[in-house]
Amino acid sequence: MMMYRVASSLLACSHLLNISVSAFQSPRHFIFSTAGIRRQLQSVATTNARRLNLAAVPSGPAYCEICGTATSIKIPDGDERERHVCGNTECGHIAYQNPKVVVGAICTYNDKVLLCQRAIEPCVGKWGYPQGFLELGETSRQGAARETLEEAGVEFDPAKSELLAIYNLAGFQIQMIYRAELESDDFEPGHESSDVKFVAWDDIPWEDLAFPTVEWGLEYARDMKGETNPAVQERTKLVTMDGQWKVQEG
Repeated sequence: MMMYRVASSLLACSHLLNISVSAFQSPRHFIFSTAGIRRQLQSVATTNARRLNLAAVPSGPAYCEICGTATSIKIPDGDERERHVCGNTECGHIAYQNPKVVVGAICTYNDKVLLCQRAIEPCVGKWGYPQGFLELGETSRQGAARETLEEAGVEFDPAKSELLAIYNLAGFQIQMIYRAELESDDFEPGHESSDVKFVAWDDIPWEDLAFPTVEWGLEYARDMKGETNPAVQERTKLVTMDGQWKVQEG
Protein backbone atom coordinates (compact mmCIF):
# COMPACT_ATOMS: atom_id res chain seq x y z
CA MET A 1 0.00 0.00 0.00
CA MET A 2 1.68 3.17 -1.15
CA MET A 3 1.83 5.98 1.35
CA TYR A 4 0.19 9.43 1.47
CA ARG A 5 -3.42 8.55 0.61
CA VAL A 6 -4.77 10.86 3.33
CA ALA A 7 -2.20 12.15 5.76
CA SER A 8 0.29 13.59 3.31
CA SER A 9 -2.45 15.37 1.39
CA LEU A 10 -3.26 17.14 4.65
CA LEU A 11 0.37 18.12 5.05
CA ALA A 12 1.07 19.12 1.46
CA CYS A 13 -2.36 20.34 0.36
CA SER A 14 -4.13 21.57 3.52
CA HIS A 15 -5.41 24.59 1.62
CA LEU A 16 -7.66 22.28 -0.41
CA LEU A 17 -9.50 21.18 2.73
CA ASN A 18 -10.11 24.68 4.10
CA ILE A 19 -8.23 23.78 7.28
CA SER A 20 -6.08 26.30 9.08
CA VAL A 21 -2.60 24.94 9.65
CA SER A 22 -2.78 26.37 13.16
CA ALA A 23 -5.25 23.60 13.94
CA PHE A 24 -2.36 21.14 13.96
CA GLN A 25 -0.56 22.79 16.84
CA SER A 26 0.19 20.62 19.84
CA PRO A 27 2.18 21.12 23.04
CA ARG A 28 4.01 17.90 22.24
CA HIS A 29 6.03 19.90 19.71
CA PHE A 30 7.66 21.84 22.52
CA ILE A 31 9.48 21.19 25.78
CA PHE A 32 9.01 23.65 28.65
CA SER A 33 10.15 23.60 32.24
CA THR A 34 7.20 25.19 34.04
CA ALA A 35 3.75 23.81 34.69
CA GLY A 36 2.19 27.21 33.98
CA ILE A 37 3.49 27.29 30.41
CA ARG A 38 2.36 23.71 29.92
CA ARG A 39 -1.16 24.62 31.01
CA GLN A 40 -1.16 27.63 28.69
CA LEU A 41 -0.07 25.51 25.75
CA GLN A 42 -2.65 22.86 26.59
CA SER A 43 -5.30 25.57 26.39
CA VAL A 44 -3.97 26.65 22.99
CA ALA A 45 -3.96 23.04 21.80
CA THR A 46 -7.55 22.60 22.94
CA THR A 47 -8.65 25.70 21.02
CA ASN A 48 -6.81 24.66 17.88
CA ALA A 49 -8.11 21.12 18.06
CA ARG A 50 -11.65 22.48 18.05
CA ARG A 51 -10.86 24.45 14.89
CA LEU A 52 -10.06 21.24 13.04
CA ASN A 53 -13.24 20.12 11.32
CA LEU A 54 -12.93 16.34 11.40
CA ALA A 55 -15.87 16.06 9.03
CA ALA A 56 -13.55 17.42 6.32
CA VAL A 57 -10.90 14.79 7.09
CA PRO A 58 -12.01 11.34 5.87
CA SER A 59 -9.90 9.44 8.39
CA GLY A 60 -12.42 8.42 11.05
CA PRO A 61 -15.04 5.66 10.95
CA ALA A 62 -18.57 6.61 9.90
CA TYR A 63 -19.91 3.69 11.92
CA CYS A 64 -18.97 2.31 15.31
CA GLU A 65 -16.35 -0.43 15.19
CA ILE A 66 -18.04 -2.18 18.10
CA CYS A 67 -21.80 -2.08 17.50
CA GLY A 68 -22.20 -0.61 13.99
CA THR A 69 -24.12 2.51 15.01
CA ALA A 70 -23.39 5.71 13.11
CA THR A 71 -20.77 7.89 14.77
CA SER A 72 -20.84 11.62 15.38
CA ILE A 73 -17.98 14.05 15.85
CA LYS A 74 -17.81 15.64 19.26
CA ILE A 75 -15.54 16.26 22.22
CA PRO A 76 -15.96 13.47 24.79
CA ASP A 77 -16.16 14.31 28.50
CA GLY A 78 -12.70 14.87 29.92
CA ASP A 79 -11.13 15.26 26.48
CA GLU A 80 -10.01 18.36 24.58
CA ARG A 81 -10.22 17.12 20.99
CA GLU A 82 -13.00 16.17 18.65
CA ARG A 83 -13.38 12.40 18.20
CA HIS A 84 -15.64 10.03 16.29
CA VAL A 85 -18.04 8.80 18.98
CA CYS A 86 -20.63 6.05 18.73
CA GLY A 87 -24.19 7.40 18.65
CA ASN A 88 -25.45 4.50 20.76
CA THR A 89 -25.37 5.77 24.34
CA GLU A 90 -25.23 2.20 25.67
CA CYS A 91 -22.03 1.67 23.70
CA GLY A 92 -20.39 5.09 23.50
CA HIS A 93 -17.23 3.74 21.90
CA ILE A 94 -14.66 6.44 21.03
CA ALA A 95 -12.58 5.89 17.89
CA TYR A 96 -9.19 7.42 18.56
CA GLN A 97 -7.22 8.32 15.45
CA ASN A 98 -3.45 8.13 15.86
CA PRO A 99 -0.46 8.89 13.63
CA LYS A 100 0.31 6.34 10.94
CA VAL A 101 3.66 4.58 10.67
CA VAL A 102 5.21 4.72 7.21
CA VAL A 103 8.13 2.50 6.23
CA GLY A 104 10.36 2.82 3.19
CA ALA A 105 13.58 1.54 1.68
CA ILE A 106 16.32 3.28 -0.26
CA CYS A 107 17.79 0.39 -2.24
CA THR A 108 21.06 0.49 -4.14
CA TYR A 109 22.93 -1.76 -6.55
CA ASN A 110 26.39 -0.96 -7.90
CA ASP A 111 26.12 2.61 -6.66
CA LYS A 112 22.77 3.20 -8.34
CA VAL A 113 19.55 3.88 -6.45
CA LEU A 114 16.14 2.32 -7.06
CA LEU A 115 13.33 4.77 -7.88
CA CYS A 116 9.63 4.23 -8.55
CA GLN A 117 7.35 6.52 -10.52
CA ARG A 118 3.98 6.91 -8.82
CA ALA A 119 0.95 5.60 -10.70
CA ILE A 120 -1.55 6.90 -8.12
CA GLU A 121 -2.44 10.22 -6.56
CA PRO A 122 -1.26 12.30 -4.90
CA CYS A 123 1.74 13.29 -6.99
CA VAL A 124 1.06 10.80 -9.78
CA GLY A 125 4.01 10.70 -12.16
CA LYS A 126 6.49 11.84 -9.53
CA TRP A 127 9.43 9.75 -8.35
CA GLY A 128 10.45 8.29 -5.01
CA TYR A 129 11.76 5.24 -3.23
CA PRO A 130 9.36 2.40 -2.25
CA GLN A 131 7.37 3.20 0.90
CA GLY A 132 3.96 2.78 2.44
CA PHE A 133 1.99 2.15 5.60
CA LEU A 134 3.17 -0.48 8.05
CA GLU A 135 0.75 -3.43 8.27
CA LEU A 136 -0.37 -5.29 11.37
CA GLY A 137 1.82 -8.24 12.28
CA GLU A 138 5.04 -7.05 10.63
CA THR A 139 8.15 -5.30 11.85
CA SER A 140 9.22 -2.00 10.33
CA ARG A 141 12.03 -3.74 8.43
CA GLN A 142 9.63 -6.37 7.11
CA GLY A 143 7.23 -3.63 6.05
CA ALA A 144 9.92 -1.77 4.14
CA ALA A 145 10.89 -4.99 2.34
CA ARG A 146 7.24 -5.76 1.53
CA GLU A 147 6.65 -2.28 0.10
CA THR A 148 9.75 -2.66 -2.07
CA LEU A 149 8.51 -5.99 -3.39
CA GLU A 150 4.99 -4.64 -4.05
CA GLU A 151 6.05 -1.45 -5.80
CA ALA A 152 9.24 -2.52 -7.57
CA GLY A 153 9.30 -6.34 -7.61
CA VAL A 154 12.60 -6.20 -5.75
CA GLU A 155 13.54 -8.41 -2.81
CA PHE A 156 16.04 -7.97 0.00
CA ASP A 157 16.62 -9.54 3.41
CA PRO A 158 14.95 -7.26 5.99
CA ALA A 159 17.49 -8.30 8.62
CA LYS A 160 20.30 -6.83 6.50
CA SER A 161 18.66 -3.43 6.07
CA GLU A 162 19.83 -0.46 8.15
CA LEU A 163 17.70 2.26 9.69
CA LEU A 164 18.68 5.48 7.97
CA ALA A 165 16.13 8.13 8.94
CA ILE A 166 13.09 8.89 11.06
CA TYR A 167 10.76 11.69 9.93
CA ASN A 168 7.96 13.06 12.12
CA LEU A 169 5.26 14.83 10.13
CA ALA A 170 3.05 17.11 12.24
CA GLY A 171 1.60 14.28 14.31
CA PHE A 172 0.10 12.56 11.25
CA GLN A 173 2.94 10.27 10.25
CA ILE A 174 6.09 8.73 11.62
CA GLN A 175 8.31 7.61 8.75
CA MET A 176 11.05 5.01 9.21
CA ILE A 177 13.37 4.82 6.23
CA TYR A 178 15.88 2.00 5.74
CA ARG A 179 18.71 1.45 3.30
CA ALA A 180 19.48 -1.88 1.65
CA GLU A 181 22.14 -3.08 -0.77
CA LEU A 182 20.60 -5.38 -3.39
CA GLU A 183 22.08 -8.53 -4.88
CA SER A 184 20.81 -7.84 -8.40
CA ASP A 185 19.24 -5.11 -10.50
CA ASP A 186 16.17 -7.16 -11.45
CA PHE A 187 12.84 -5.37 -10.98
CA GLU A 188 9.21 -5.44 -12.06
CA PRO A 189 6.90 -2.46 -11.51
CA GLY A 190 3.90 -3.11 -9.29
CA HIS A 191 0.41 -1.76 -9.93
CA GLU A 192 1.15 1.41 -7.93
CA SER A 193 4.23 2.20 -10.02
CA SER A 194 4.12 3.30 -13.66
CA ASP A 195 7.88 2.88 -14.01
CA VAL A 196 10.87 1.63 -12.01
CA LYS A 197 14.54 2.23 -12.69
CA PHE A 198 18.02 2.35 -11.19
CA VAL A 199 19.72 5.73 -11.55
CA ALA A 200 23.12 7.12 -10.65
CA TRP A 201 23.08 9.51 -7.70
CA ASP A 202 23.90 12.42 -10.01
CA ASP A 203 20.94 11.50 -12.23
CA ILE A 204 18.24 11.57 -9.56
CA PRO A 205 15.36 13.78 -10.83
CA TRP A 206 15.52 16.14 -7.86
CA GLU A 207 13.00 18.54 -9.36
CA ASP A 208 10.52 15.74 -10.00
CA LEU A 209 10.39 13.97 -6.63
CA ALA A 210 7.04 13.25 -5.02
CA PHE A 211 7.48 14.71 -1.52
CA PRO A 212 9.97 16.72 0.55
CA THR A 213 10.67 13.65 2.69
CA VAL A 214 11.75 11.76 -0.43
CA GLU A 215 14.33 14.46 -1.11
CA TRP A 216 15.47 14.37 2.53
CA GLY A 217 15.95 10.61 2.45
CA LEU A 218 17.77 10.49 -0.87
CA GLU A 219 20.07 13.37 0.06
CA TYR A 220 20.98 11.72 3.34
CA ALA A 221 21.44 8.30 1.74
CA ARG A 222 23.77 9.87 -0.84
CA ASP A 223 25.77 11.63 1.88
CA MET A 224 26.00 8.45 3.99
CA LYS A 225 26.73 5.96 1.21
CA GLY A 226 30.36 5.59 2.30
CA GLU A 227 29.50 5.16 5.98
CA THR A 228 29.29 1.62 7.38
CA ASN A 229 27.22 2.61 10.43
CA PRO A 230 25.47 5.87 9.59
CA ALA A 231 23.84 7.94 12.30
CA VAL A 232 20.05 7.96 12.03
CA GLN A 233 18.78 11.25 10.66
CA GLU A 234 15.85 12.65 12.65
CA ARG A 235 13.81 15.47 11.16
CA THR A 236 10.47 16.99 12.14
CA LYS A 237 7.94 19.05 10.21
CA LEU A 238 5.63 20.88 12.59
CA VAL A 239 3.45 23.92 13.02
CA THR A 240 4.70 26.70 15.27
CA MET A 241 2.58 28.68 17.71
CA ASP A 242 2.08 31.40 15.08
CA GLY A 243 0.72 28.88 12.57
CA GLN A 244 3.78 28.59 10.34
CA TRP A 245 5.27 25.38 8.98
CA LYS A 246 8.74 24.66 10.35
CA VAL A 247 11.29 21.93 9.66
CA GLN A 248 13.80 21.15 12.36
CA GLU A 249 16.41 18.51 13.05
CA GLY A 250 15.55 15.97 15.71
